[in-house]
Amino acid sequence: MSNEDINPEEQKMFTQLVFNGAKRLQDFFEKAMVLSSLKSGKRLLNIARANLCEIVREAICDVAVEAAEQNVRIEELFDAEPKVYLDRQEIKNVVKMILNNAIRFSPSDDVIKVNISEDNEDVCIKVIDNGGGIDPDYLPYVFEELSDPDVAHHSEGHGLSLAIARQVVLQHNGNISVESTKGSGTTFKLQFPLTISSELVNCEE
Repeated sequence: MSNEDINPEEQKMFTQLVFNGAKRLQDFFEKAMVLSSLKSGKRLLNIARANLCEIVREAICDVAVEAAEQNVRIEELFDAEPKVYLDRQEIKNVVKMILNNAIRFSPSDDVIKVNISEDNEDVCIKVIDNGGGIDPDYLPYVFEELSDPDVAHHSEGHGLSLAIARQVVLQHNGNISVESTKGSGTTFKLQFPLTISSELVNCEE
C-alpha cells in the first residue's frame, strides 16, 4: 500500500498509533529499570523530614488533569498533619500511581477519597475508590509485576506500577495493602512509621 492509498486522516491515525506504541514501550522499560534498581537496593533514598499532607496534595494536583478527563473528583480527608521521615519524590510518585489506578477504574461522576491519619506509631494513607473492584482470586497478585491474573488491571499500567509502589514503601520500612470487594470499590492503604529507623538514617544526604 502506497502513501497515495492512505488519506490524510488515516495517515494521522497510523502515526498516532505508532507514537502511542513507542511511548508505552519506553514507559515500560523505564519502569522496569526503576523496579530492578529498587529490588537490587541500588536506588538510594533521599530521606528528610516532610509534611505528608503536602506531599499527598502535590500528588493530587499532578493527577488533576486525568481526574477531570474521567469526570472524577478527589476528596481530601486529612485527620492529621504528620511530619514523617521519607523520600519526598519517591512517596509522591507512589501516591500518584495509586491515584492513577483509582481514577482509571472509577465510574464517571464519582469521588475518590484520600484519608491521612495517625495510628499509634504509624501514619496511614488510604485511597478509596468506588470502581468495579478486584476479583478476590486476583488480590494476592496485585503487587506482583506482570502477574497473569491481573492483566485487566495492569493493561494500562504495564503491570509494574504497583510492584514499584510496593518496593518503595518497603524501603521506607512501611507497608502497603489492598482491600477490595468485586463491584464495590477498592481501598489501598499505605503505612509508614512516625519515627525514623537507624537503617534509613544512613540513606540521608
